[in-house]
Amino acid sequence: MPLPFLSLLAAWLAAAAPSTSGPTLAREDTMHTEVSEVLVNAPRVTLDEILDRVARGEARRDSMMRDQSFRTSLRMVIKSASANPQLFLETISQVYKKRPDKVRSVLLRKWRMKIGKKDKGDKDDDDMQLDFGPGMGEEVVNFAFQPSARRDFKYRIVGRDLVGSHLVYRIAFTPRSPLDPTTPSGLVWVDTNEFVIVRQEVGFERSPVPLFLKGIPRMVIERTRVGDYWVLKRMLMRVQTTVPIPKIGSSFDIAVSFDDYKINQGLSDSLFTAAGATRGSESSR
Repeated sequence: MPLPFLSLLAAWLAAAAPSTSGPTLAREDTMHTEVSEVLVNAPRVTLDEILDRVARGEARRDSMMRDQSFRTSLRMVIKSASANPQLFLETISQVYKKRPDKVRSVLLRKWRMKIGKKDKGDKDDDDMQLDFGPGMGEEVVNFAFQPSARRDFKYRIVGRDLVGSHLVYRIAFTPRSPLDPTTPSGLVWVDTNEFVIVRQEVGFERSPVPLFLKGIPRMVIERTRVGDYWVLKRMLMRVQTTVPIPKIGSSFDIAVSFDDYKINQGLSDSLFTAAGATRGSESSR
């Protein structure tokens, strides 16, 4: 330790030590100031107006994109009582989209854990794969905030957070009717700079498919900003089945990530024509 620092520390300790002549009172030298209260008469934005702005913001985000390409990876992680979580399946694809109706998905990599000896009836092409449609709207994020969905859900503001220079609303939504188990409840984070949903958490009160699924306790969907556009970043969910799936078990996690975005690059129509004979890996929503 440098000697000058020791001298400074010793001087500070000596100054901080209590005096033996009696108690020492601190002298208050802090400046005080007061600002008079101002009554704000501007009305607070109503929930209905916020919902209208979110619908417009999502529609604007959708209309700004003419084409896009991105890389997506899907990973399934299985768990068992006797082992740590293990990667069971991974697929990586390159996806191309172009308005109004063109889409192509190219499988880049597929890996699956080998567990035991392959059964005679097992197939190599029955693994889980993602299907993509040509739309840019990302309905998996905004399904509950489209104008047509207002009659199916109830909404309430549960919080307002200031994140940097962004005011973020947290809005909860629940089904108006409890009869349909396939309709989830959820919570979204809305960036009010553009009124775009940047995060969503979804859950089901009951299993949407009770014959096969015990439940989906939680699903998280996040977006990220790429240039001027908000796009999908990742989706996470945990799935519990009613009966164990061979080689997988009764509980597993699915994670889907999206990266390497290129937006409005002027994709050629020939990119999609060449894939016309392989529509099996593509589908429209």
